[in-house]
Amino acid sequence: MSSEYTIIITDNTFKLSQLQIEFDSPNLFTSYFIRPAGQKAPRQLEVSRDPYLFTIILRYLNGYQVLPLHPGLIPPYCTLEAALADLVADARFYKLNGLLKLLTSNKNQEDQGDGTIIRYAKIVGDYMTKPNQFEPTQDFSAVVPNFTLKLSSEEQCQMFSKQSNFRAVPKTKDGGSADIFYVCFLYERIIHEVLQRDGYALHVDHCEQLGWIRSFSSEYHRQCTILVKLWTGPGFKAD
Repeated sequence: MSSEYTIIITDNTFKLSQLQIEFDSPNLFTSYFIRPAGQKAPRQLEVSRDPYLFTIILRYLNGYQVLPLHPGLIPPYCTLEAALADLVADARFYKLNGLLKLLTSNKNQEDQGDGTIIRYAKIVGDYMTKPNQFEPTQDFSAVVPNFTLKLSSEEQCQMFSKQSNFRAVPKTKDGGSADIFYVCFLYERIIHEVLQRDGYALHVDHCEQLGWIRSFSSEYHRQCTILVKLWTGPGFKAD
């Protein structure tokens, strides 16, 4: 029996080989078409997605380079930014994790045209306080060594910021209490000191604190993860 599979997308028909559907597997195609021995496997799948975008995905399944996205592949009704965002949505829909990682990594390190690259990171550490207080009981110089910077993808940061205990930085002066603004100020100092200490500041043009998650392992022990967005120069390197 021929190992050819038919994908119908909004009245557009695409033929895929078994090699193509297994290129970035497991995925929607392998879970739908590939069945255990003895089970009858379907040969046709109809989905309501964008056929223009699927031509790009088909190139990816052939092993071709798809990024940077060629202008001729961008749907006529899309901007480049919209096409890339929609490709991310389709990569999730088709469960193409390799493509999703490629797209989000490219977006995470997007060149701004002047050599600046946008990156996302978490600054993770802990410190001691008095009960029901925010101010560290240690000298600030003893707090900073407990914190380290770890790069993250934009997708990872988006998932992090959707957690119920994530606290976003207030956008206006009326957007938070005095305690919240104190924590913002404390974390800004930590961010600044970590960037300086590890030599990142030389290659960071701008840094924006996005928010944080705190947890309490004891009445006195505060563990926190600070989410930041960095505008970095070409010389920036981090583990």
